[in-house]
Amino acid sequence: MRTLNKLILTRLRGQNAAVLVSEHRVLQIEFEAADAATRIGTIYVGKVRNVVKNLNAAFVEYLPGKNGYYSLTENPVHRFANGHCQSGPLKSGDEIIVQISKAAVKTKDAVLTGTLNLTGQLAAVSLKEKGLGISTKIRDKEWRKRLKEQWESRDVPPCNVIVRTNAYGADFDRIFSEISLLYGRLIEIVSGAAYKIPFSVLYSPESFSVMSARNVRLEQTSEIVTDLPSVYDELLASDLFTSCGSGSPQVRLYTDSYPLPALYHLETALERALSKTVWLKSGGYLVIEPTEAMTVIDVNTGKNIEKKSAAEVYFKTNLEAAAEIAAQLRLRNLSGIIIIDFIDMASVEQKEELLSLLRHLLAEDPIKATLVDMTSLGLVEVTRKKIRKPLHEQVQAFSG
Repeated sequence: MRTLNKLILTRLRGQNAAVLVSEHRVLQIEFEAADAATRIGTIYVGKVRNVVKNLNAAFVEYLPGKNGYYSLTENPVHRFANGHCQSGPLKSGDEIIVQISKAAVKTKDAVLTGTLNLTGQLAAVSLKEKGLGISTKIRDKEWRKRLKEQWESRDVPPCNVIVRTNAYGADFDRIFSEISLLYGRLIEIVSGAAYKIPFSVLYSPESFSVMSARNVRLEQTSEIVTDLPSVYDELLASDLFTSCGSGSPQVRLYTDSYPLPALYHLETALERALSKTVWLKSGGYLVIEPTEAMTVIDVNTGKNIEKKSAAEVYFKTNLEAAAEIAAQLRLRNLSGIIIIDFIDMASVEQKEELLSLLRHLLAEDPIKATLVDMTSLGLVEVTRKKIRKPLHEQVQAFSG
């Protein structure tokens, strides 16, 4: 029987934190950003500061003194604050509606998009050409077929829809009701821009706690636990699970005297997630080193003293390391380019089995992670989509 996860909403190191735990380990840790006004998903009236032709991009000021990168390749059509939508060149001073799609990271500006979108529990809706996408993690072909038939037979708003993993098994009426609701909200946001001045916030995402709860996989989560009464009240007051019926996780207020973080050893888990070295049960270990350009992970046999041939020890250590690496990518929220230096193996079959295992494990990650290839030097290349700051940068932001 599959173990269900718990989402814990608490205070850790003096900050609001969302921690996803299973019976055996902490799966994910995320802290609330200090600057709520620059959260991913926030929509602004921005002002174009300059256009850089050789980058085919514009830099748009969305808050006083804060510029974001706006790709003209990915945004061929611009949504102006006056209500007009048109393609063509931008010029300095143009007022356009933009949304943060990627947070600012160190010296890199936030990434902005003109394709406005809102995400619900079951679907994500964006203002672009009408179309339907279904999460690749929903593998039930019959269910996918019935959903597409419903899409074709219903009067669906003219928008692009991605049906999320959480929608699997939900009533189709609930799914399409949420789509209509999200589309209506987007239209209201756009309509209101004509009456706003530059740098106005047209839409702020839900609170950190509600958004964290909305992003859990319902079928994998048994309950949401918090020791913060205000968060508990906020979750109950939201429309978080109204579209999901009886399949929703339970929300529980923890009131025992023993601290909730101590009960789940969250401080220890955080320390380990920030450590450079990760020990494996076999005695081997990983060395994880994030850099500005990429993350490098080195696999070592360490204290492995099993009475097997060197080839067997290397293979077993690599398999164990692959499972731990997939877990660490999610726990630490490592993204971008990731280079893994596994222990050298001569066997082609063992290399293929290792890559197959890692590819399977990465497919289970809620954030898109792709195994690119193994180079001629035996280095494995992985990419993971950049959305939020990695865990170590989140901690640095409030610890100084």
